[in-house]
Amino acid sequence: MFKTAPLLFLLGASVVAQPTVPVTPPTAQVSEEDSKPVSAVTGPPSVFTNSWLEREPVAGGAELITLFGRLQDPATGAERVDVPLLSVLRDTLGDSDAASDRLRYVWILTSTRPTPLQRLASAFSFFRFRAGSKHHANQIPSPVMDLAAPGRKVWSNILGAGLQSTQFDPLGVAVRASTRSYRGNSSDYRKLHLYQALDALALLDRRTDDSVFFRDADLREVYSRLSLSDRTLGGLVRENKLSQFYDLETSRRVEAQAHNWELLRQRAESNGLFFEPLALPGAAPTEALLWVARDDLNQRHGRHFERQFLNIANPWTDDRLLDWTGYSQVRTVSADESEARQVEMIPLALYSLDHPRAPLLLADFRDKFKAKRGELVRHGATTLLTSVFGITRFGNWPLLLADSTWTFIRGRHGAAVDRSARLRSYSEARAFVALDTGLDPKLKTELLRRLDQLALNPLENGISAEATVAKEQYAALLRYANSPAGLTRKLEHERRSELHAYTQSRGKRMLAGFGRLFGGGSHPKPENLLADLAARRRVAHHERFLAQLLAASPRPEVLWNAATIRESVDALANEPLAGPRAWNLIAQIFSRSGDSDLRYACLRSLQRRNVEEARNELWRLSQEPGTGADWRAICLLYFRGESMQGSAGEPANEQ
Repeated sequence: MFKTAPLLFLLGASVVAQPTVPVTPPTAQVSEEDSKPVSAVTGPPSVFTNSWLEREPVAGGAELITLFGRLQDPATGAERVDVPLLSVLRDTLGDSDAASDRLRYVWILTSTRPTPLQRLASAFSFFRFRAGSKHHANQIPSPVMDLAAPGRKVWSNILGAGLQSTQFDPLGVAVRASTRSYRGNSSDYRKLHLYQALDALALLDRRTDDSVFFRDADLREVYSRLSLSDRTLGGLVRENKLSQFYDLETSRRVEAQAHNWELLRQRAESNGLFFEPLALPGAAPTEALLWVARDDLNQRHGRHFERQFLNIANPWTDDRLLDWTGYSQVRTVSADESEARQVEMIPLALYSLDHPRAPLLLADFRDKFKAKRGELVRHGATTLLTSVFGITRFGNWPLLLADSTWTFIRGRHGAAVDRSARLRSYSEARAFVALDTGLDPKLKTELLRRLDQLALNPLENGISAEATVAKEQYAALLRYANSPAGLTRKLEHERRSELHAYTQSRGKRMLAGFGRLFGGGSHPKPENLLADLAARRRVAHHERFLAQLLAASPRPEVLWNAATIRESVDALANEPLAGPRAWNLIAQIFSRSGDSDLRYACLRSLQRRNVEEARNELWRLSQEPGTGADWRAICLLYFRGESMQGSAGEPANEQ
């Protein structure tokens, strides 16, 4: 039944489907300003894009890359606001070689330090609504992550959880409830803005003009690290696994959206309702609306309604719809061109298509507290068990067994049991409605109002306040980046630490750290810091590239262009700081490859360096039976300092 779902989903048909008559949605009005084409690198986008990148140089050899989004202010309904969402610091070391670049800090600019009132309210377990909004933030924002050291957050989170269980929980209900509530709200607030940044980054994956200075590898690294940061041990994932995680994560999301798209469409069709997928321009649908025609309500007797997966009341027995005075929309309905007619459509519900297993109800137009009641019940039950009675899943094995069994069964039936997934769906819908410019302004205001009712976190701010805070924090970040005593000094300190990580063992670095802690001082400044660090980064970059190729495919040239692989092999041969791992990788490329030119490039690289490790690899290849008799002879010639390459001497490619 669902085999056609991916095809239908990729087509992204944003028309309303119904079993008997199709519906044409109203045409969005485009202003003259929005219709002007503008470069995504130098300024705001055209009407077809809602996010873009801008780059600001940083003194000392770095640059700040900022992701902007264009949202419609819900207070005015018409004014468009350009909001900085996320900034990433790229350390270029002042050169133009991309191999020596490294991504460092990530700032989520819509997230800010809470006000005292918000902090106080978040410590009350049953306070599940906003405690006002922070309207101004002129302080320098704190980075959410250091991409060069993602494991730091892992140990701090484990330490915090350990202190909560061993130190705070035994102090009584008041301390246990307040500390757990505050930690939970802080974690949810961080995840909320983290998911908003991930959704904005996902849009860039479909663009080509931003790849000028934000390459695919950069996007994969930032997206993967941010996605993994909400998992307990996610920061410990190795860098060479990030690309694989990115592919798995994006494939999972596409499959979930396609499955939910088709599932919700079929349910709407079988119940006589209208289905409308919602998407930003150039993106796949992530939300959907269900509508009912007022004319159908007059002929509702005997109509079938199946509530499974829809999670809303039966519209055919609801008398409130007969006297509906809320938002409605007149649309053109036509079975063919000769039977077009105007029909008044009443919205019933908004769903997220990104939720695992089944669509998630986000807003019920007939019951504004429908979605929130479920969240309050789940939160209340968790609070009573863990905060009031002090019973935790991992401290009570019968509860763990019962809760795991119940969660598994409910999840298999499509229930929304994953809190992080629900939070992400809410975050994505909230950002989508704010960024979308094609929705009817009145419908957009109504959706924003109903999504705001889902706000359960006292630390959360309104969308208008977030836009103001983001712009002010971005201005403060730019001042900090251009200050000699600000980001420039911090970056120089981090470069010294990075260089010592290349040149010193972990034990020596720990002893040196203790010495600086108790004796004062800082890292000694090495001579030629930038040149030495650039060389070591280039070596690490090419080694990582070759290792990923070898791990991904038995034939590297099938997965990647052979000319690009030769460039990495030659680059390692020309780097004086390349070590034994580089020669071993080059030898493995030779053994795995079936391309003669690539194999000769590997042999030349091993011969060119004339170091013991490289010669050992040449000797091993010349003696290995799997190399083949002809190639073993050639390897032996290279080992002796001779070379043999040409059409007459080339052995045939071995399969």
